[in-house]
Amino acid sequence: MVIIEVLRCKRCGAPLETTPEDIIVVCPYCGYPNSYDKIFTEKNVFFVESLPKKEILRLFWERVRRDKDYLGLRGKIEVVKVEGFYVPMWFGKVRGHGYVRFVAYEKEGNEKKRVIRYRQFEESNIVCVPARRSVYDVTVEALAKKLERRIHITFEEMENTLRHVMDLRPIAELTPDRWEDLELDFLNTDFGKEQARAALLDRASDRAKRTHVPKDTEVKSFGFDGEVEDIALVFYPLWKVYYDIEGGTYFVAYDGHKGREALALEPVRVWRKVAYALTALLGVSMAALFSALYGNAEYWDFVFQAERGAIIVLLVPGILAYTGFELARGYGRKMARDVRVEK
Repeated sequence: MVIIEVLRCKRCGAPLETTPEDIIVVCPYCGYPNSYDKIFTEKNVFFVESLPKKEILRLFWERVRRDKDYLGLRGKIEVVKVEGFYVPMWFGKVRGHGYVRFVAYEKEGNEKKRVIRYRQFEESNIVCVPARRSVYDVTVEALAKKLERRIHITFEEMENTLRHVMDLRPIAELTPDRWEDLELDFLNTDFGKEQARAALLDRASDRAKRTHVPKDTEVKSFGFDGEVEDIALVFYPLWKVYYDIEGGTYFVAYDGHKGREALALEPVRVWRKVAYALTALLGVSMAALFSALYGNAEYWDFVFQAERGAIIVLLVPGILAYTGFELARGYGRKMARDVRVEK
């Protein structure tokens, strides 16, 4: 006879579905974060202290008071929901190395010569990825990037590095009474350490590419390899305030530890749409004006007479026309939207 042990929630007694990689199992009925006994000896699993709900609401109304986008609408704003979560984040200390081959131009006399450059690099960084394959929403990814950018000093131990930027608490301190005081639901992890290491290496590779690949150049090849030297799972607080204005629903998301805005989705006011339209119109005018020069015979006569400055005279209208095109495209898209994302 086979006896199957069913794990149950320590708070409400509901059955829990678990996998071998689960560190914390969030009860689908009451939201209580159940942890296995081994969690209390597990190294580098933490949670971070959160601001209370009333402080998040105070920050929201302070934002409404000072933001010019809410002029004339402050009396019409109604908060419909405030929700808080502990989102799981994997942090990793990645030591990596790689190379980049790219096209560069060297000046030889009055001409530019096209050459292939090769550059190697080594680096050690702390990177962060949400511990969920199906990210709760874009806010979680925005929060992960902000947390990553905060870490400017890296210590030998991951715990010391994280303590430098956040109020880190061992998960062993998360007793039932302590959890009741937090008033935040815990979102469970979707993958364990081994999969987290692969995700952290991917993030480190993307970061290295942004850092070491020269902008506005042709890249021939890029390679990155590294290892995750240390890893930590942090449950980080995230608050979202949903509010209604004249039939539309928007939100502001807050870093629950620092009280800083992580992401905001807010209405686009008429005056801002007018500003977008004028900027787009300016872009259309620039693109039309400067691109038209290339079809003008007098312009080409001027280029041929410019001698040494011919290249500059030839390139400047093209750059200005492209700038105008980008202005028209970017602000034209903004003008068509009814909401604005602020990071």
